[in-house]
Amino acid sequence: MLNKTNIFLVRHGQTTWNAEGRLQGQKNSVLTETGRHQAAQAKMSLEQYEIHKAFVSPLQRAQDTSKIILEDRNVDVVIVESLKEINLGPWEGKTKMETQQSHPEQYQQFWTYPGQFRLPGAESFEQLKSRVVAALDDIFLKEKGKNILVVSHWMVIKTAFAHYTATPLNDLANIPDPKNGAFIVLEKSNGEELSKIRVL
Repeated sequence: MLNKTNIFLVRHGQTTWNAEGRLQGQKNSVLTETGRHQAAQAKMSLEQYEIHKAFVSPLQRAQDTSKIILEDRNVDVVIVESLKEINLGPWEGKTKMETQQSHPEQYQQFWTYPGQFRLPGAESFEQLKSRVVAALDDIFLKEKGKNILVVSHWMVIKTAFAHYTATPLNDLANIPDPKNGAFIVLEKSNGEELSKIRVL
């Protein structure tokens, strides 16, 4: 057992909707060839680490990314509903321009003041943060002393980063967007608070 717990929090590879500039939310679109290459790059970056277990969003793009990363490993994979991307309701599948035209006030909130974002049929960032942090804290609690792979999504990772760095949700725009296939490492010494975040 390690004297610390590492969560390697990976964003899925590029999808067709990513390439088209469409908001995905909880709808599915398939990995592009670029996305599969990005997942393979993440696999290479993680080869130096033993991975003891994986927790993955149920959305297909995250599952497909995890399969590429883990294809040469015998690792238990747990599908976790709480690791889904933010539910964007009527915006899913739409471009930024389309969402700005249909909901100008909520568009401004989403990109500038996400802590105030409210859209009928969609999640708030507070709701997203609540479920994501609960899932990650549960992993830290139950998987102490292990290296854990988590494959998830854009706003999930940004919101988790904000929580663990005590960054207000309204300052999400100041957190760099995680690139497709890139990951951050959440590191916690056993029995202590989060000790380090590394962006890789």
